Amino acid sequence: MTQNRRNRPCQKALPLSEWPRADRETWVAAQVTAGILDEGGAVSHLGAQTRADLTRRYSYFLSFLANQKSLNSQAPAASSVTPEYILNYVDYLEPRVSSVTLAQSLYKVSRVATCLDPEQDWRWLRRLCRRLELRAKPRDRRDDVVEIKELFRLGRQLMDEADKASTSTAFSRALLYRDGLIIALGAADPLRCANITALEMGRTLIKDGTTWSVDVPVEETKNRRPHLAILPDWATPCIDRYVDHYWPMLGGDKANGRLWLEANGQPLDGDAFYRMICNRTREAFGKPINPHLFRSCLATSAAVHHGANMGLAMTVLGHQSSKVTTRYYNQAKMIDAVRAYQNVLLAEPEDQDQ
Repeated sequence: MTQNRRNRPCQKALPLSEWPRADRETWVAAQVTAGILDEGGAVSHLGAQTRADLTRRYSYFLSFLANQKSLNSQAPAASSVTPEYILNYVDYLEPRVSSVTLAQSLYKVSRVATCLDPEQDWRWLRRLCRRLELRAKPRDRRDDVVEIKELFRLGRQLMDEADKASTSTAFSRALLYRDGLIIALGAADPLRCANITALEMGRTLIKDGTTWSVDVPVEETKNRRPHLAILPDWATPCIDRYVDHYWPMLGGDKANGRLWLEANGQPLDGDAFYRMICNRTREAFGKPINPHLFRSCLATSAAVHHGANMGLAMTVLGHQSSKVTTRYYNQAKMIDAVRAYQNVLLAEPEDQDQ
């Protein structure tokens, strides 16, 4: 396992518009949704997040080739995926990412390549991916995580600071409150990064009376299961405060709906979101807790404090269970688990003693 790891946002992805023409056109066609009389593209059955991840991983590979002056924009589809270029890419990644990330990156490049040119003999690439998978050793993350309660409290603290920072500009207070709310909600309902950044007022973040809920449809989740979380009472005044007071300062518009906005009024993208979380948690804990680790913090906290009820963490995180088969039971179990999680793991110490 390498020690000199590089976080995902530092890897530059080649925009789809700059892909070699054959790669771009074939990949776009592969994602065309099935119609009544046709079967759709080769990867149209995959979830939006999975397709976006495959696109991103292949874009990293193409970006590497472009930087090496090895990318032929006029070549046939998948012609860049050669043993020479792939081995060069492995040599480039190995000192920069973990062995698990290396294996996953090459596996996803191979999936895209197989889709772009299904007639090609890709056995050599599958063998390489298998070897990398066997070598991959997950990193021990026990020193990387903190109690999920600590993340929750950090979010609440940042929101309080924003409201009390009378000497700061209104704009900087809006950004501080936004960051605190993101962290607190991320602890209360640890969604995947793509779902958090894409939250939209009235669509995936919904208010019913005095209650807010997160409702992500099946086509937008990685595990192809709908995600529904009824947010606890504390969330209502916090979200109301952001939406009514701070969101408009950042350019928030209910007609557009994107909840998290950057300083320029544009939707907060994944890289900016990732950096913000790392910076805020580094300041608070002396080490960065990236957004992916929120889920690890939840699983670890549940194991430490409620090991006998690990199903709680599994359900909140959206892990599959072979024993749960009906849609409505799944949904009810998710709602109950999220409520139980919020009541137990996020309760203040004095509340647990009662």
